[in-house]
Amino acid sequence: MSFIATIMLVSNLTNPIPPGLDPNKPAPIYDSPDLYGASPSVIALEPSTIRAKLYGLGFRPITSMRFVGGRWKISAVYQGKLRALEVNPDNGIIIADRPARN
Repeated sequence: MSFIATIMLVSNLTNPIPPGLDPNKPAPIYDSPDLYGASPSVIALEPSTIRAKLYGLGFRPITSMRFVGGRWKISAVYQGKLRALEVNPDNGIIIADRPARN
């Protein structure tokens, strides 16, 4: 018997399944509407802070800014070209930057 198999066997013997727990039932997965909410979470940065970060990176002017699917969807001009951005609301990091559709 391999060392890893021995460790797994011993850990199962020392940590028995609690009574009333069905070992065949899958574990619950946390999926909440809050994860994809229509408004930023309480720990999210203020929209003005997100705008200031983008201005500092050279995105100006910002033509639209809306919160959809847990992210900021932003249209802004960079070097004379309109860009479509997705920004993380909690830290202001740009997740996606691509040319905007006309």
